[in-house]
Amino acid sequence: MTETSNSLSAELVDKFSAELYAYLEKSLRPGPLTYGFEYEFMPEKPMTPELVDKIKQALPDMGFRLRTDGGFQAEDGLDVIFEPGGQLEYGSPPLLADDNDKFTALLAHLTATNRQIAADFAVNYIAVDYIPGREAQPLCISGQRYLNMHSLFTDNGGRGCEMMKGTASIQLHVRIRAFSEMIPLFKLLLQLARDDEFSMSENRRAIWDATDVSRCRLPDFGEISTVGELLTRIVRYALTAVDLNQRIPFARLENPTFPRFLVHLTTIFTDVRLNLKGPTFELRTMDSLPPADFKKRWQRFIAEVENLL
Repeated sequence: MTETSNSLSAELVDKFSAELYAYLEKSLRPGPLTYGFEYEFMPEKPMTPELVDKIKQALPDMGFRLRTDGGFQAEDGLDVIFEPGGQLEYGSPPLLADDNDKFTALLAHLTATNRQIAADFAVNYIAVDYIPGREAQPLCISGQRYLNMHSLFTDNGGRGCEMMKGTASIQLHVRIRAFSEMIPLFKLLLQLARDDEFSMSENRRAIWDATDVSRCRLPDFGEISTVGELLTRIVRYALTAVDLNQRIPFARLENPTFPRFLVHLTTIFTDVRLNLKGPTFELRTMDSLPPADFKKRWQRFIAEVENLL
């Protein structure tokens, strides 16, 4: 425990934990398990904001419509967004465990899109975990969240700018259907985060651990027996993380409201994270790797969860 976590207001922790429980209670719903991925590719050469904008302008001609949130989506549900270093991130729609043909089609679609971008813009997107020397490159996207994050990581003496612009991962999601599934799912994903097939490479782990100790290192939560305990630990950890705008622990903000806390929760980059979209648990450790290798690990990920539940 840090000094900050020891000094947290028990009242604030209890309040936000209860509100998070109530928020999830309204979101959880029965039905089949669904899975998803976010698949990042690194540009082989450094990118510029101008080049990213040109690719964005061409995406509608490739079958991706512009969404209201600034991302792009194709008819098959494949999403496209750009990351701060010009990385291209594809997101899947929710997939069932036996949606093998759809999964294969999505991989073919994103591969074809990468090839089209290479042909039209001479930008080669590759599936690698890390390319050194990108930390001083300009930000390729201009959202305030990323500007604040980049400013913080520039000033804190860590390697956050390398993380933002020089790394690529594959994040795996599984939908949470009931409170009874949360603890076993969380524990399984923690185990997979340390498994050779899902853990970070040595290079990427070194960068991640030196990015921001307040939001990127998953603490040892100890033995957890109830959902309340799990949510309390998640809340406590997030409250000690530095707010990107004010640069003080979130719990020390003048008015730490729960809606603002939910936004703050999306800036917590632990190996396993509760994502309120869905809601899902997401495994964030796997390095980007070629589609053929990803397919094998996707199948294992699903098998692990299906065997558990």
